[in-house]
Amino acid sequence: MACCLKDELLCSICLSIYHDPVSFGCEHYFCRKCITEHWSRQEPHGARDCPECRRTFADPLLSPSLKLSNIVERYSAFPLDAILNAKRSTYPCKDHEKVKLFCLTDKNLVCFFCDEPALHEQHQVTSIDEAYEEIQREMKEQLATLQDSEKGHTEALQLLQRQLTETKSSAKSLRATIGDAFERLHRFLRERQKSMLEELETDTARKLADIEHKIQRYSQQLRDVKEGIQILQERLNESGRHDFLEGVAVTSERYLNNSALTSILTESHCFLERHHSL
Repeated sequence: MACCLKDELLCSICLSIYHDPVSFGCEHYFCRKCITEHWSRQEPHGARDCPECRRTFADPLLSPSLKLSNIVERYSAFPLDAILNAKRSTYPCKDHEKVKLFCLTDKNLVCFFCDEPALHEQHQVTSIDEAYEEIQREMKEQLATLQDSEKGHTEALQLLQRQLTETKSSAKSLRATIGDAFERLHRFLRERQKSMLEELETDTARKLADIEHKIQRYSQQLRDVKEGIQILQERLNESGRHDFLEGVAVTSERYLNNSALTSILTESHCFLERHHSL
């Protein structure tokens, strides 16, 4: 069937699909170029014959066959096997109850008689059954790919959910650990602070007591010194020699040769030296 259809569309001169088919009085068709070249090899002013039926024509007029050109154009645009293998469509074209084709490139139905062949010249056109099988296969492959993607995304989400739960749990545990550690540290620091403050209070109390004791002692010693100064000044102010020497023995015993007074002076000098060295 395919060979018969193709044979009907072949030029008997070049044995190729018609290109610009023409006729000239008989029922045979040829490519315009083929028949013109055939006649050019004959006598310049002789009759022109038909290579098929051998009829001669005195002055044949080449008439183009638009219908045959249209069939050739559609045959060239649509694959023959798709046309021959196609079945009548359940939903035929509104104008032609003819076979339907399917363009895999445009993903739509094609009518062999209605659609412009140029629109599908370089496209992949096939029969409805083959297109159905092909698209079914593509969709199944895509479905499998999407299912694999769904599985991968589901596993990834489950992993992320576990990581989220584990991270929250770990953060909660770590937060509690940090809280306990700092609470122990604060407790230690409070206890250490209390101990140091107690030591400070004890040391301060001891130093204050020592200083107050020294203040009392130095105050008493200062009074004794002032008293000695006053007595010595009074003795030095005696105008008469007799009166001056009369009580000199008592004064000398108390202030001039007094080891206690010497000790007081030495202690005060040592305290001042220590203070200035600090």
